[in-house]
Parts: sequence; C-alpha cells; structure tokens
Amino acid sequence: MSLVTITPAALPPQVYAHDADHDVRLTSDPTRWRPVRGIGTGWVKPHAGTGLWTSPVTAHRADRTPTDSAWLEWSRAEMDADTSSQMLTEVWPTGTARLLLIDDQAHLAAIIAAYPAEPNPYAAPRNGGRYPDWEALAADGWDGVYLTDRGQWATRLPRSGPDLYGWDLESCLWLRPSYVVGRTGCSAARSGAGAA
Repeated sequence: MSLVTITPAALPPQVYAHDADHDVRLTSDPTRWRPVRGIGTGWVKPHAGTGLWTSPVTAHRADRTPTDSAWLEWSRAEMDADTSSQMLTEVWPTGTARLLLIDDQAHLAAIIAAYPAEPNPYAAPRNGGRYPDWEALAADGWDGVYLTDRGQWATRLPRSGPDLYGWDLESCLWLRPSYVVGRTGCSAARSGAGAA
C-alpha cells in the first residue's frame, strides 16, 4: 500500500497553543528547530519536546485571528483546563511541505510498513509494539503527519493492529520546520472549572 498524503493547501488552518511568555521566535526560526527524536524503541509519539504539535483552528475573530483550537477544546473538555490565558500562533505549511495523512487505520499501517521503528515490548499486545520511526520519516524528507478526527477515532483503540492511542484529537505532528508562523492571538474560551 502506498503512503497517503495531503497537500499543503488542503491542510486545515493550524495553530499551536502556548503560554504568553513563550518566545514565538523559537518556533519560527529554523535554526532553533528541535529535531524529532525517538525514545529508543517505537512509541506512539516522538520524544517529548521535539518536533511541533499543532491542531485545527475552531474559532476566530472577525479579522480571522484564531481564538480557539481543537487542542484547547480537548483540554477544557477532558482536563477541565482554563484556557483563557493561552496564546494561539498560526502555522502555515510551505507550498512544498510533504505531509502524510492518517484518515484510517490502513494509512497508519502503511506508514509503519514503510518506516518501522524497533518494536516496543511494553506496548499494548494488540498492536505488537509497532509504531512509525519518527526520526526516519523526518530523515527521508517527510515534513509532517496529519491525523484527521476520523483517523483519530479509527486508531484510538482498535481491536488489533497499530494504534495512535494518546494523540487524542485531530492534530498535525511537524517532523521538520516546513512551515511559516503567522499571527498570535489570545484564546477567548474559558472552562467552567470552579464555577459555583
């Protein structure tokens, strides 16, 4: 099976969430990129603090500045987090970005077949410890992996075969800095945490 891709133009508008004290220049400057690293054996995500995670914009102001994202919505719903002080920075793929698409379990299986990581003996038995080799994907020129909402549900807890349990929501894992950074705005949404 061949790998399924999505064109940069078809990628939904993306943002990454961060605190107000985060220096956006760290993300926008390719010389400060944190290369994707594995954790020794295959795992559902690369090593923490490497690459960049973004999620789709879900709300914006009249001037199109993002005010909410799939990540912030998940944080409020699942973690009861107050996201009102979170900042959202736009991330746009370059026109030449090479993006893999995961819209179902077969798409994930094809990526693993082409770029298998060393099996993880501690992974769930149903998938045999099979995950993509994130470093190898980046080294071969893949810029990102986009998991759709449908793909997230298909790979969350399948009866058998590979999974991405822990990605939790529609998102894009950037393996290389093949994007440009746009505007930054403050989230407009607050959770009901502590409401009487």
